[in-house]
Amino acid sequence: MKYSQRDKARILRITTRTLQRWRKSELYAITKSAFKLRELANSEFEITKEVKESLLENIPPS
Repeated sequence: MKYSQRDKARILRITTRTLQRWRKSELYAITKSAFKLRELANSEFEITKEVKESLLENIPPS
């Protein structure tokens, strides 16, 4: 299941505007990865490779 911005905001108990503002921060990347994990877990796919790729793609190196 793909989550819409509205779904994500509701789950996080924030407004969609707050979620939009987070796009400029690492917090959004972490949140996006968490929802990707949730989607993968729900879909019963082999998640290790996809999670690694998602994390590497969405979290900038420090």
